[in-house]
Amino acid sequence: MLVLSYVRIALLSLMLLLHLLGSEGLRKLLRGWRRRRPEVRALNIAAGDRQMAADLYAVPDARPRAGLLVIHGVLDTGKDDPRLVALANELAECGFAVLVPELDGLRSLRLEMEESEDIVVAFRFLLSREEVDDTRAGLFGISFAAGPVLKAAADPSIRERVKFVVSFGGYYDTVNIVRYLTTGRDEYRGHRHVQPPEAYARYVFVKNLLVHVTGKQDRTLLSGLLDALERQAIDGATGLEWETPSFSPDQLTEDGRAVYELIHNRDPARVQNLVEATEPKVRNYLESLSLRAIVPRIRARLLIGHGDTDPLIPSTESLRLADALRDPNRAHVAILKVVTHVDAQFSVRSIREFLTTMLPSCCRFYGLIFRILKQQLES
Repeated sequence: MLVLSYVRIALLSLMLLLHLLGSEGLRKLLRGWRRRRPEVRALNIAAGDRQMAADLYAVPDARPRAGLLVIHGVLDTGKDDPRLVALANELAECGFAVLVPELDGLRSLRLEMEESEDIVVAFRFLLSREEVDDTRAGLFGISFAAGPVLKAAADPSIRERVKFVVSFGGYYDTVNIVRYLTTGRDEYRGHRHVQPPEAYARYVFVKNLLVHVTGKQDRTLLSGLLDALERQAIDGATGLEWETPSFSPDQLTEDGRAVYELIHNRDPARVQNLVEATEPKVRNYLESLSLRAIVPRIRARLLIGHGDTDPLIPSTESLRLADALRDPNRAHVAILKVVTHVDAQFSVRSIREFLTTMLPSCCRFYGLIFRILKQQLES
């Protein structure tokens, strides 16, 4: 019976891989083979004095299923993002009961670790559902959301009940993120991530950083940089060029100038010192987002995927994340050529490229998917 279960997981993993990488025509064909579509229930989760909206995806039957709490990234479409809805449906079709809550902070483009408190509440709610086998449940964090997801996984109130955590396109240390977003470069264990960052990521970063600048005049002047980045983000731009500021940096206070120099810096070797030169409120904010002290407290198995040419968060961060786990044998990391940030893409220009690059990457992607779906069989 167990052998048949693993064969089923292997086939489902292949189907999910084909769905993620295939054309729309292939996706329609795969959907036609399904026996039963998952049902989606709109729910509300009590979170203190407010209600947190959430959707539960599950194939209807009397059998409790492994639970999976999926947290959306920093995007204004939140839980209703079409890519997230498609993923939740696929994971439910593969056997999970999938809960996707709406996190207002992430939907409002705020980078705050306090979101982990809502994730803990949502995970407890997931465990309480009759559709869920509470001995087999995990967390899935996408992009920046991997940070608060991992903090939630380390929370003593649920730490022993979180059996696995999936981080896709996540991060480990804020200084490394700043280095990449300002210089387009990062390196770790011989793996170099050199890729022009998207203006959207730089916009979100600067937007959140300026909230913690104390001086009102500094915030007002620096907001002009934010306006320029927003225009670039809307255009889908990548790169490190700034529009000429409408003010002179000499108009900034010492604290404001430190932030200006940090976000304009192009030298990877200077980033650590530039972060340390910022005022305490800014420096403490950046430190609060770091996972250095959090990851060693996690007891769950950690399954990590990252695009090799990710234009928002460098893939080197996922390598650091895997190494930081107390027991490295409980981590699996796949750096994928067939993924950008969180979007899969498969394009081949030659047979040589297919055999040497794309096929090995597809195999790594399949291995990651198989390990995720296999969590349904482990308690």
